[in-house]
Amino acid sequence: MTSTTTDSPRSFSLDPSLWSRQWRAAGALLLDWPLLRALRPQARMALRGNDGQTRVWRLARGQAQPVAGAPSDTDLPAWLLPTERVLERRLMLPPLAPDDLAQAVQLDVAAASPFGASQTVHGWALRPVGPQLCQVDVAMASRQQVEQALQAAGFDPARPPEVWVLPPADAAGAVYPVVLRGFGEGRRERQVRQGLKRRLGLLALLLALGAAVAVTPTALVRARAQQAQQSFAALQKQAAPQLAQREALVKRLERLQAVGQIQQQQLAMAPVLDLLTRALPDGAWLTGLRVEGNKLTLNGQADDAAALVQRLAREPGAHEVRLASPATRGAGAAKETFIIELKLEAGRYGPVQVGEGAAS
Repeated sequence: MTSTTTDSPRSFSLDPSLWSRQWRAAGALLLDWPLLRALRPQARMALRGNDGQTRVWRLARGQAQPVAGAPSDTDLPAWLLPTERVLERRLMLPPLAPDDLAQAVQLDVAAASPFGASQTVHGWALRPVGPQLCQVDVAMASRQQVEQALQAAGFDPARPPEVWVLPPADAAGAVYPVVLRGFGEGRRERQVRQGLKRRLGLLALLLALGAAVAVTPTALVRARAQQAQQSFAALQKQAAPQLAQREALVKRLERLQAVGQIQQQQLAMAPVLDLLTRALPDGAWLTGLRVEGNKLTLNGQADDAAALVQRLAREPGAHEVRLASPATRGAGAAKETFIIELKLEAGRYGPVQVGEGAAS
């Protein structure tokens, strides 16, 4: 029976110790995009050659280009290591993250270096060959010999320069110098990191300002809309009593209008009886009278019911005069029994009479 233990903390099968390497690899891949390559700062290097002359080189993204002009005090110092003091190797590797590439080169140098592990200094330069292949130029040397050569060249051991090895240029004429690790390359790397942080900060600020410019009109319109809504709500609150009074007044007015309409459709008995008194001849009389709105139903007897209908139809304000049923005369009766229906204008025969002189 065996038991296994692990000292590395893991959560959900992830190793937190690898997160920093993964973030650096993602950042390097992001900065390698064509749109972001210009963000990586360039470094001006004052390279002293084997002939004792100092020339200015511009180093950016691992590629160096000579620059015309004399070196200045702000240029970073570098020294070209003589080729007889260097062992060079060339590796063909697939594209790797910076940390993985450094580990692969370290393993190759440990296997190929004739010097002791503590006395071996090395560096590498990466140049792309194709989409799936990169050429790695590796240079290794003895630390003791390099330090002795730097002292012989007059450099201060406390502030050593960068130590370069220049491989042959590629087919396009580009030069990718190999920088031996462990000397003065830290100053340039710090300068590049600081410049990159400043540029990324300026880019973030520019993006934030652009987003603010794009969002500000919408925010202003939204703020104005909210302010308008608040003002409208306050106005509604202030006008609520008046609106309630207005609504109550409208309801009362509607009821009055309804009452008025009903009243306009009603007939008053006094003018109706006056009409019937004038219209009925002496030989006719009523046995029944029913009023429904502006409609009259007359029950009675007359010598000639048809003549009575014509007489009523000639009265002002009377219309739709007709016999509801045929007039009948009983056996031996001298009068016809009738049921007459007619409608009267409520404006003439109602409670409020219009054209009262005509009705009279």
